[in-house]
Amino acid sequence: MQSRIADGRRAAPPRPTLLVGDILQCHAAFDRLQQRVLELSLERQACIDETAGSSVDAWRDLVPRCRALRETLTSLRQLSHFTREVYECAADVCARAQDWPEALKALQQLVHLIYPALAVQQLQQQQQQRCSPVPAGPPGLTSSAPSLPAAAAEQGSGCAAVARWADEGCDEDGDAGLLGGLGAALVDGATVAAALRQPEFRRWPEAAAALSLYFACVQQQAGDRLDTLTTLRRFPRRILETPEVQLALRLHSALGGPGGNFVSLFRLRSSAPQLVQLVTVAAAQRGREQALVVMAAAYRSIAVPAVCRMLQLASNTRQLLACLKLLADRGHLGAQRALGGLQQEEQVWAATVVFK
Repeated sequence: MQSRIADGRRAAPPRPTLLVGDILQCHAAFDRLQQRVLELSLERQACIDETAGSSVDAWRDLVPRCRALRETLTSLRQLSHFTREVYECAADVCARAQDWPEALKALQQLVHLIYPALAVQQLQQQQQQRCSPVPAGPPGLTSSAPSLPAAAAEQGSGCAAVARWADEGCDEDGDAGLLGGLGAALVDGATVAAALRQPEFRRWPEAAAALSLYFACVQQQAGDRLDTLTTLRRFPRRILETPEVQLALRLHSALGGPGGNFVSLFRLRSSAPQLVQLVTVAAAQRGREQALVVMAAAYRSIAVPAVCRMLQLASNTRQLLACLKLLADRGHLGAQRALGGLQQEEQVWAATVVFK
């Protein structure tokens, strides 16, 4: 029988270990995971808008496999580009599965530790290559390698500190060690700029943009603005200046204020990177419902194609009917009338939404 804690709630049973094995087994498990991700992506034709429940369930089946890889790499003290690939995949899978706590862990560790630490490692390796001794030339000629600047030496020592993140002690997911303040604070603008020119770091701005919107779009608690500001303060200035993060800030502004700016919200979201669109799924749904309330007050009737175009629904009339049903269930009279009329139409796309 399950034990009970003080307030009478059932205590969750202990979670079994999810460790995969050694690093070779991690690579094999990650190859299998990537193959399954590719299969699901092809099945859904890379559709990242609001997915059906069956599709979400298929992605949720992959979440434990992503967590197992993350925990194994933490236990193995691995901080490399393979770690980056695992966390990028975990962020994508968890966002598609709408497992937001797991998605937040992956995004935070990517943005606050993994990308900055690898950028510092890259700078250190480049400096070491430039400082390596060159072969001796002909007699009478001398060659001298450039000396390592003091700033680069400091970056190298900082990288070593970041690489020991697991030695400082962490919780079961490694979050305490990963988010202990190391990483981004050690990276200057030149290091970030050099990293962003490399293909391995191309998703750094995308992950930072998704993380900057997480608390406003997913968490929705009283302190979400403070959480967002705290997150932004930890970004390197060069990351804040990237187009992806600037677009995310404009999206955040469109979400704010009474009622929000629906036109800007849908327009900006349609041009956002994939991970940002996934994080803003719930916010877009809330925005569409509020926009329909505004339309019901402003219009007596309006064509279905026009409504879908304004709400960025393409030709997805099923989703329009779902939004109207949610409003109708809450007692909105205009939505009830519009839903009743559309349900009687044989071709919804060619019909007219009648609110009054």
